[in-house]
Amino acid sequence: MTTQQLVEFAWGLANSRKPFLWTIRPDLVKGDTTILPSEFAQETKQRVWSANGYIECWFSCTQWGVGLEIDSNVKRGEVEKLVGELMSGEKGKEMRKYAMEWKRKAEEATGPRGSSLLNWEKLVKDVRLQPSKP
Repeated sequence: MTTQQLVEFAWGLANSRKPFLWTIRPDLVKGDTTILPSEFAQETKQRVWSANGYIECWFSCTQWGVGLEIDSNVKRGEVEKLVGELMSGEKGKEMRKYAMEWKRKAEEATGPRGSSLLNWEKLVKDVRLQPSKP
């Protein structure tokens, strides 16, 4: 992606007026560091979460069904239109369905007898059973 493509993408997100999570890799811009205009940060500071890396993007898009990877050769109007489709269209409905399912699973895992608590209790028990070193 070029610096200009990054700026176009950023302003497409900003112009959508929707909250968003944007996964940005450090090597996203060819031959340059990934820096967004300060005006973009000011415009979106109340509605942006950003993450960094291949892993987050891969899981969000391919495994969890709650993210979308977009080709770097885009214009801000295309991004704005796509965000509108995701927020109001069929793809957005599908992604919200997946997000609610992940929310349910997380609540179940962290609940009173969920797998997170059971694993924690097992870890504590295993640590306590370890003989102390002299």
